[in-house]
Amino acid sequence: MNSDSLEQAKNREQVFDNFQKIEYEIGANLDKFAFLDQGLEKSPYQNHIQNYSQYLNRKPLQYSPYPALGKIPYIDQESLAFLHPQIEEACISLGKFEAGELHTIWLGRNPLKTTQFWSTTKIIPVLNTLIQIDQKFPKYDVNNLKLQNSDNRTANFCLKTAIEDIVNYKHKVASSNALAALFKRFETRSNLEKWLQKITGNSTSNFQGDYGENPVFLNPEIVDPDTKTTILKAVLDTTKGDNFVSAYDLTRLISLIGWHNYLPAQSQLPNLPERNFNCLVKALGQDPARYVDVALKTLGIEQLITSPVILSKMGYGDSTVRQTVELCYVAFVQFIDPLPNANQKPSEFRTLALTLRGVIPINNKEDFTQQALELDARMAAEVTEIFRRVVVESLDKL
Repeated sequence: MNSDSLEQAKNREQVFDNFQKIEYEIGANLDKFAFLDQGLEKSPYQNHIQNYSQYLNRKPLQYSPYPALGKIPYIDQESLAFLHPQIEEACISLGKFEAGELHTIWLGRNPLKTTQFWSTTKIIPVLNTLIQIDQKFPKYDVNNLKLQNSDNRTANFCLKTAIEDIVNYKHKVASSNALAALFKRFETRSNLEKWLQKITGNSTSNFQGDYGENPVFLNPEIVDPDTKTTILKAVLDTTKGDNFVSAYDLTRLISLIGWHNYLPAQSQLPNLPERNFNCLVKALGQDPARYVDVALKTLGIEQLITSPVILSKMGYGDSTVRQTVELCYVAFVQFIDPLPNANQKPSEFRTLALTLRGVIPINNKEDFTQQALELDARMAAEVTEIFRRVVVESLDKL
């Protein structure tokens, strides 16, 4: 916006004189006025005409209460046009408190398109397992439980460590892929898919695949080592399908985790007590992908913000079918931003959930290092731009 032009336009006599001067400069006459007959050809807006009907459906972004479980919120699909085209799918939910209640807006680019989000979806079977534990044995603390092989009970390890291994890839007990496949053994593939759909309200998601490795234990069970009680057992395995979900699905899940304590009962994940919740939150804080860290540092606010929370899960892979390299990032971020204080305004409570999926075609399946590194840098740049808009408070503006 040019503030000088706005100020000068206050002088209406000068504006009139300028326009009248143009009439004479271009030789306007009764057959062709300067402005009445200017014509569309030079209009900077002529290419927008084809989009007028779409524009006329747009509404100002309005925060509303967080949706009830199973209800898909209105997702504005114009506000993320600033994202680079390599980000093919995205969904962001921005939150703020009004009269003590969490209100949100939802923004998206192809937010309901189902596709492969790689390892980001590993949070789904983990979350389902934690909820099942509380449904069946609410008195047990997940931090004390163990995973063991029902075919060889001497093979066992801590449930908490397994969840952390899935996120941080430290391989303390097993690989992330094999552990994620293990957690899928506590519910049938079709039931886990239906559970996801019931929570998000999106009936088009498919979640019946694995992660390229066999489960650590084909028949795992979760036990309390003190009482020898079996909490959960493996179910009958079925034919594998795909893990095709949407950016909205993942943003909804990570927001349900991050905003769990702020939500009313009809919107809250059931059977997620504080001890189980804390176990999951601590694991999601250990993601090796640090795009938010990079963004906050680039914006010069990493040492200024207080009470930061960064929960995230990365996903990465190359698709032979699509001939692409793909990088995905799901995150929930919350912090107190002191920058408004510079303008004598109170500090702001920033809180949001996001999912991004970046894609670059590859021509040589044997060597796509350049494309992969480009995509990594692109994800860092786009996350930075999102947080720049959050801090300057333009992300929720049309």
